[in-house]
Amino acid sequence: MIRPSRDQSAPAPRRPRRRRTLGAAVLCGALLGNLLDEGAILLGDLSSRELAGGEGGGRLVLASSGRFEQLIERLEAMRDSARAMPAELRATMPRIDWQAWESLPLHAAVPRREWRDQLWQVVTELVPATVEAVRHYQQTPAP
Repeated sequence: MIRPSRDQSAPAPRRPRRRRTLGAAVLCGALLGNLLDEGAILLGDLSSRELAGGEGGGRLVLASSGRFEQLIERLEAMRDSARAMPAELRATMPRIDWQAWESLPLHAAVPRREWRDQLWQVVTELVPATVEAVRHYQQTPAP
């Protein structure tokens, strides 16, 4: 029996791999979704009166140990998602203050009152700005 000979020429060129691009898009979408979900829940848990109350409103929220623990958990989840975002993807989203999330102090390194004031500033400034930026990036197609 005669068998057909196999062509011993060079293998066919492979298609460019798109997995990395697809994987990066999926990762980016998931991490942005985490930032949005946790931020929206955190802000939704706080009343507009508490948010508008300045430092006084913050002291009330942060004085309740249960609410304080929930707030820390949400901020930690947001920080972890921000830290997990690859640098090349961060560079395409300058509206998010990645450095602020990277260095977010979730444990008191300064006197407790000062630390709580810093956290309240994060809640009233960084979280809303991040939620707004994430919404922008989710609605704007990537270049």
